[in-house]
Amino acid sequence: MYRNYVLRLIGAVIALLVLCATVVIVLDPAFQYHLPFAGIEATYTNERYQNAGLIKHQDYDSICIGSSVTSNFRASWFDERFGGKTLKVSYPGGTFSDFDTALETAYATHDIKRVYWSLDPRLLADDPQNPHELPTYLYDFNPFNDIQYLLNKDILLESCSQTILATLSGTHTDLDEAFVWETEDTKYGLDVAIASYERPKDIGFQYDRHVFNTPLRANLAIVDKWVDSHPETTFYLYFPPYSTLYFDSIKRQGQIDAMMFLLYDTANRYKDKPNVKFYSFIDQNAITTNYDNYTDMVHYRSEVNRYIVDYMADNPPMDDNDVSQLASHLRSLMENYDFDSLYPPSVQDKYK
Repeated sequence: MYRNYVLRLIGAVIALLVLCATVVIVLDPAFQYHLPFAGIEATYTNERYQNAGLIKHQDYDSICIGSSVTSNFRASWFDERFGGKTLKVSYPGGTFSDFDTALETAYATHDIKRVYWSLDPRLLADDPQNPHELPTYLYDFNPFNDIQYLLNKDILLESCSQTILATLSGTHTDLDEAFVWETEDTKYGLDVAIASYERPKDIGFQYDRHVFNTPLRANLAIVDKWVDSHPETTFYLYFPPYSTLYFDSIKRQGQIDAMMFLLYDTANRYKDKPNVKFYSFIDQNAITTNYDNYTDMVHYRSEVNRYIVDYMADNPPMDDNDVSQLASHLRSLMENYDFDSLYPPSVQDKYK
């Protein structure tokens, strides 16, 4: 009798596990096996999990990739200006190791004509590895490790539930709007940007220009890997338009020379690559000094993302003269811009 009870219990557990896995396979909120079936609404809630399935199964020949500053892009903007079919894969809090993994999956499943890649200076100056690792079992093609997805409590109880609720309520989210963080309630302006900026103390000296050299080389090696091994792809690489608050922090932390070297070395490295078109928006004062564009020191409104697309479509990439002007312009900004004037006197006194 006891044996029969144990066997029935084991059978019930197996049946329950099979049922759970079946629900995940059918609803597939991370798109690991298929895009949503007709009548099922997709919900876009976690880029790090869902980008893997989108990369595998969406129809595209171009990819827009980068950190959270790319989230407000709409893929359709690239299609309008450059042609083709674009997929946006943004990674808030991401690093170059995340971009590397995503491109591994993209090139394994698609022929890529164009890559639009945001080279964030603060990521170039940081360790390429991410302490918050991607769920790599979703990005690979090994079916045996999918158990981490099929029997994942959070996937079943949260993600599948969100899919069911969206389907029952008829809530539709277009892929073009997926993972866009800007809403009607997002606030912009100098007061908003400064409120989220912890101004560092001025250390009173400047570090050597090579202080970022180790992480910079590691990150550029990842970019080189894709640029050099895929001459058939055109890479649109660019510095995103961080606000001048970012350069205030650089100056006060003694990193002017190091950041100038990072920006110059990166731009100079790619300006002559035959399959690269390199652009810089970090030195476009009309954007970076207008704080109505910013919700913090680096994140900007959708209109700026749209401007980036149109600018790259309408203007030639950087040449030798542009690269030289980039460095001199930013050095002049950091040495001569009156950052203190952005703050009320009480705040200025705090940071003296």
